[in-house]
Order: sequence, then C-alpha cells, then structure tokens
Amino acid sequence: MFSIVKLGLWVSRFCIVKNCSPSPCWWVPWSEVDVVDYAEVKVEKMKQNYMVNVKYYNRLGKPSREEYYVYPVKVWEKVEERVSPLLEDKPPRNPGVIFIGPPGTGKTSLLRILPDYLGLSVVEVGAESVLSKWVGESEHRFARLFARAEQLEPSLMLVDEGDWLLSPAREAGGYSEVSENILGIVKRKLADFYKYGRKILVAFSANIAEANIDSALKRDGRCGKPIVIPLPDDEAIYSYLTTAMGFEPEVARKMSLDAVNAGLSMADVVSMAHLYLDTGHYRVEPMKYRGYRRYVVPADVLSSQDVVEFFDKADEAYGIVSRANYKRTRIWVSRYDSVISLPLVSALIGLKAKKPIVVIDDEKYLDEAIDMINLLGAVAVVYTSLHPEAISRLWRNGDFPIFFIGSEKPQVEVWTLDISQLVNSYRTAVAKIVASAYNVELSEKDLASLKSMQEHEFIDRLRSIALTGGFVKPFRSLF
Repeated sequence: MFSIVKLGLWVSRFCIVKNCSPSPCWWVPWSEVDVVDYAEVKVEKMKQNYMVNVKYYNRLGKPSREEYYVYPVKVWEKVEERVSPLLEDKPPRNPGVIFIGPPGTGKTSLLRILPDYLGLSVVEVGAESVLSKWVGESEHRFARLFARAEQLEPSLMLVDEGDWLLSPAREAGGYSEVSENILGIVKRKLADFYKYGRKILVAFSANIAEANIDSALKRDGRCGKPIVIPLPDDEAIYSYLTTAMGFEPEVARKMSLDAVNAGLSMADVVSMAHLYLDTGHYRVEPMKYRGYRRYVVPADVLSSQDVVEFFDKADEAYGIVSRANYKRTRIWVSRYDSVISLPLVSALIGLKAKKPIVVIDDEKYLDEAIDMINLLGAVAVVYTSLHPEAISRLWRNGDFPIFFIGSEKPQVEVWTLDISQLVNSYRTAVAKIVASAYNVELSEKDLASLKSMQEHEFIDRLRSIALTGGFVKPFRSLF
C-alpha cells in the first residue's frame, strides 16, 4: 500500500498504470484511484486516410469490444502534431485544440479516442452541467472544472458540442452574457497553461465554421488554427465497411460511391450499413445534405482505352491538369446542363489531374464548404444556380481552383471552356463516364447507337442517363 508507481507500471497481470500525477509518485492508502478498461489503440495508414482501431479489454485481460474510426491523413497528422508532446510527458504545443466540421464526421469520436491514445485522465465539460440560472454559478462551476483538470495533471478537458462557448456572441437566448464570461475564463486559463507549461489539453468540438469562432481562441498559445474534420471519401467508407462491418468488396464499393456522391457523413454511412444488414437494401437520406459534398467518378472507367484517350486529348487541348492545380483558376464549362458537366468535369479533375473534388450547389453552409476545400487541397465544382453573391464571394476569396457548371454563365469574370467538339468526337467515352457516375450499365448495342445520332439527340440521351438512370429511347409518333 506504500509504493512508488509510474506510467506504464504493471500492478498485476491484468492491471497497468495508465496515468498518474505526477509520474512517478507515491501510492498510499488514501490515493484516489479510478479503475477503467484497458484500451489498445492502433493506427494504420492507407493512401488518403488513417484507420484507428481501438480495442478494449476488461479487468480480466479479455477483449470486451472493438471500434474502428477513419480520418483523412492530413487530419490525423495534424492531431498527432498537436498532442504528441503529451505522449512524451511534455506540455502540448498549444494548450487547446478545436475540431470543427459537419455533424457525423467523427469529432466527438475523436474526443473519445484522445484519452485512450494519450493515456490521460479526463474532465468532461457539457453545457447542461455548467450553465445555471443563478448569477455567477455558471462561472463558478466552470472554474471548478479547470481546478479539477489541474489536480489531475497531466489531463484532458473535453468540451463536446462547444458551439455555445466558442461563439457566444452569435448565440441566441439568455446565456450569451454568461457564455462571454466563461469564454473569458477559458482564454485566461489557456494563456496560463501555455505560460507555465502545464501538461493539460483542452479539446473542443463544434458544428460551426472557422469564421464564427472567437478570433482570440485561434491564436497560437491558446488553440491555434481549428482542425477541420471533413466528409469522408470513398476510401474511408470502403475501408470501414469492409473492415468494421465485414461487407463484401463489391457491395462496399457501390455503397461507398453512392454515399460519397450523396454527401453523407460517416455517421450516415454507419446507419446505412446497419439498414442494409437488417433489410438487405439501403437508401440515401437527402434531408441530411448540407449543400456541398465530395464527389468521385469510379476509376474503373479508365479500363476503356477510348476514355483514356479522351482524357489525354482534353488535357492536351485545354490544360486541365495544370488548371486544376492553379489556385486562381476560374473556368465556366459551357454548353451542357450540370447533370452532364458534373461527371465529365469531375472525371477530368479526379482521374486525370488526381485532385479531390468538392461540389457546391447551395450556399447555406458555404463557410463550412470552404473550410473543407482548403483542408483537402481540393478543386471546387460550383453550380451557376447559386445566388450571385455566393458565386462572387467564392470567385473573389476562394484560394483554390473553381470550375463553374450549368447552362447559365456566372456573373463573374471566367474563362469559358467549350468542350462540345471533343465530346462529340468521343461519344462512347463520354457516355461511359456519365453512365458510370450514375451507376448505369450500357450495352455494346447502346454505345453503338450513339454514333449515328444527331448531336442534340446524343446530348438528350446523356441527360436521360443522368436524370432517369437509364438509356431511354425517344418516343416516335406514327402520325
């Protein structure tokens, strides 16, 4: 009962010291002890993502449950950069870190992973446990939580769904003044932690854009630049479905493409996967769409030689690869409806230029979309049906390439790209690209019939593939 303990010490066969303050320290009969399940965290790097595997063991040393999470390479490496000093028993580079992004992308999960990954004690902060109707009580409660984190040092303070705290001036309701007071406490404490080198990290998650976060929090020495958790790409979804859910590769591949192009979050994907397990089918929930999404055209279209030749000719004629890598590119793809332009432009950018794509067709979460584009180093494909002010803002402030699609020319200065001649010359290749994007299978007979059509008939057929999901033949009257 009187001994020296330190981080990593095996107390018994199935018990290890996960955290102690300080390390080493004396373990005495009146020491405060928490016994928790042991968690083993493994991180595996893929092409565009990291898969995080957390395996929990009970007090008998037997596995109790296993969880999988997937985060983009840039996101996880930024997280590691911020928290890695704590793994070496050193103060973090900034005493705070903020995770932002759309709902369901894994911000809360990341807050749950960090204590297991770092092996630190946790103090959880929630609005429901802090805010009070009594004057001064909320501030007093929050100060007690900070005192608790200092007592448990090295430790983590987790503030999930912290919108109310990070952006109090924008909050409606009676707690805005209280939130401002609490924010003042947070700023002072973060400054003190940084100044005195405390081994405490305050981690926030929020569903708000970076522009809405109090600017004083985003300074180095407090939280630094927020880390954006974006919508998942097809690799992330595919790997999760095959590894965590045990889906067959063919099913997982189709579901991942549908989920990405529908703008689903990883939480939506999990719900969709469970629905498939229960019923044998799945559906996309359009009401969860936030006006932007990642987009991908299946890479298997590259197996056709005419498609590869179409890509090469397009790059040779219009410099697609170089334009997709130039941040001030502003191009309008003319002549075609967005349902036809989207797969063609996305295929050229994604498969030829090998750049990630974010499609924007509504301005309601524009700040959030911009944050994600910047994080991914993506190309924006923007519908010209957006409000002119939104288009103007993207054109003026976007530090990334923009390809506008739609039948109407945007009211900003753009370079007009007319690919109609090339499209007409490579009809079967174009049809394969469009059909692949909309999960439509074309027979050799369908492809052969495209060559003899008039140009307007050919475009109508492409439109029918996009809008109806089939190769619809026009009705011919007998009169």
